[in-house]
Amino acid sequence: MPLKLAVLMRRLGLFRSPVSRLMSTATPETDRNSNVSNKHLKFTAGSTRLPVVAEAKVTRVWQESPTVRCITLTLNNPAFHFKAGQWVDMFIPGVETVGGFSMFSAPSQLAQDSTIDLGIKFSRWPPAYWVHDQCRVGSEVMLRVGGDFYYAPETGDTPHDLLLVGGGVGVNPLASIFLHAASLHTNHQQSQDEFRPGRIVLLYSSRTYEELLYKDQLNSVVVKTPGMDVHYFTTREPPPDPTLATYNHISPEVIQSAVNSLDKSHLKTYICGPPPMIESINELLLQSGLSQEQILYEKWW
Repeated sequence: MPLKLAVLMRRLGLFRSPVSRLMSTATPETDRNSNVSNKHLKFTAGSTRLPVVAEAKVTRVWQESPTVRCITLTLNNPAFHFKAGQWVDMFIPGVETVGGFSMFSAPSQLAQDSTIDLGIKFSRWPPAYWVHDQCRVGSEVMLRVGGDFYYAPETGDTPHDLLLVGGGVGVNPLASIFLHAASLHTNHQQSQDEFRPGRIVLLYSSRTYEELLYKDQLNSVVVKTPGMDVHYFTTREPPPDPTLATYNHISPEVIQSAVNSLDKSHLKTYICGPPPMIESINELLLQSGLSQEQILYEKWW
């Protein structure tokens, strides 16, 4: 193990048993010895976390939008796994604050080439700032999976439709779910015994067309996979072509139309974005006839 990672693990108490290791960094008590407020750990203190803490190396860095930088992390730990929609705690050498970032890649990517992808919006919050200012190919971090907002159907489960509603960088876990559903479709085509997803609609809003993330990947899925659709919305500037996105917020009419296009009796909805957006969309979904039990959401600050 590289020396700097060993030092980081020792500082964070990650050489302990799995149970004590989980408690040592997954609770707000970690912050009391830090000069930097660790809001991610506070915000997710009650979330499920897996016991595996894995070494990861940055193997690709690119700018996805004017404000979002993406990184690919390679892991060689077969015990490390995640469900579509979950996030990772990121332990960065030299940064006291623990980062929290959702994967936008599908679990199948990790299974196939041992990599995950993260998309991180610029801010002065130390972990995000490190990604934008210091992270390079070859940088090393430690990762641990957490979160209770995920899509993980198994063989034999009853197929159901999905409505995904995302705002800004909140699309990350929804993109992971969308890409995971596409891989499940592929598996079902290869073997009829595998789980078959129902229809899936993603409604995705951002301030500008440039800030709509992962369009190439999402559009490619739509072209290749029947029953999967994406609708884009911009709220601050019109798109360069009106056929590319709708210049408006996600309206009550859009929500009702999306719900009507799906099987309401077998429908799950996932929302991720700023809290005000989640509250608004949640209310619109209830008004459209869905029950609260059909609505799952992830709030990011």
